[in-house]
Amino acid sequence: MAQTKVASSKSATASIKYGRDGKDKGTSKKKCIAMSGINCDPSNAEYEFGVVRKAFNKAKDEGKDIQAHLIEQSFKGRDINPFEVNQMGYELAERLNKELGGGFQAVVYTHGNTNNYHNHIVFNAVNLEDGHKYHCYQEKKIVERINDAIVREHGYPVIEKNKERGTSVTIKEQKLKDKGEYVWKDDLRDRIDKAFEKTKDSLHFDLERFKAHLTDLGVNIRERFNQKQQITRFSYDFIDQDGKQRVTREKNLGVDYGAEGIKYGLEQERKSYEQFKQQQSGFTPSPAGRTADI
Repeated sequence: MAQTKVASSKSATASIKYGRDGKDKGTSKKKCIAMSGINCDPSNAEYEFGVVRKAFNKAKDEGKDIQAHLIEQSFKGRDINPFEVNQMGYELAERLNKELGGGFQAVVYTHGNTNNYHNHIVFNAVNLEDGHKYHCYQEKKIVERINDAIVREHGYPVIEKNKERGTSVTIKEQKLKDKGEYVWKDDLRDRIDKAFEKTKDSLHFDLERFKAHLTDLGVNIRERFNQKQQITRFSYDFIDQDGKQRVTREKNLGVDYGAEGIKYGLEQERKSYEQFKQQQSGFTPSPAGRTADI
């Protein structure tokens, strides 16, 4: 039903003005038919974004610094209410903001000048509460997951994606798979999957418990910290079914099997469980504040 793209911009003002004020070349009418904002007024967002960047002395130089992060959310066809399209874009921005820890400004502009309704979502690169820069490891994957959840909740079908998008498979490995032969990386992925499921089923959702389950399955984790990117990377070693010692880095298995992917997956499972407990107890959180202009 909806597809997403992510990008960044060195001009928050240009991105906002395009989403809000851009005109159709054929009709000269404004493309934007609905707008909403998080922690800002969407009709004045370029000014409010700029105030925050200047206050923290970050991302001030237009054309040089990354000033905004962009998401395009496209819906197939026009058999859907444009106000609902904007609402789904708002929910996507709101949930991503929470994933980032909150405090970011974002605007959602819904365009109706093409055969497909679509949202232009713009995030300020600087957090208005603490001045931290926007950083989202595996942003595309996270945005897709949030988007799919929202689409389902609104009762629309989710576009099927490549089931192995979270894995990295070489041509040689694919040939072995096609022949039904043993692939040691698939064996390793299967053990990691089992350790993840055991951790989830125990309702602990912590990385140390995951590592313990993986050790029980004969796999050791080696950790290294990437100083430049400020993230942890995993390497795995184990004895395969042929008795050979195998060692590989997370990048050779796929994003779902890296340190960040596993931590994110466990955190999502924890949140789902907490939500389930709230529903069981009859507790409903209060809705977040919203500024909208439709």
